[in-house]
Amino acid sequence: MPKKDRSEAPTREVMKPEEGEVICVVKKMLGAEHIIVACVDGKQRVARIPGRMRKKVWIKEGDVVLTAPWDFQSDKCDIIHKYMHDEIRKLTEENIVSRDIIDQLRG
Repeated sequence: MPKKDRSEAPTREVMKPEEGEVICVVKKMLGAEHIIVACVDGKQRVARIPGRMRKKVWIKEGDVVLTAPWDFQSDKCDIIHKYMHDEIRKLTEENIVSRDIIDQLRG
């Protein structure tokens, strides 16, 4: 049986923010699936981790996430995706978000 060539890692498409979505950095864990995030648009929101992500995607302070702010309460949002280190690097290379802004929100 021939061996598979594993030299090329599969490349996943990076989730880019669409209309009504914002990139944020996790500031504080509140508990009960709620966290405080600092968003690129300058606002601080209370984010909710949806059930499909609970116990599958572990989120901690300093992580970069993609959120969807609520229409009826602009100070709250839902988390859509957690970015990995290589995805953050691709976002900065494609000039979607500046590395300085992410470092400023983390610090």
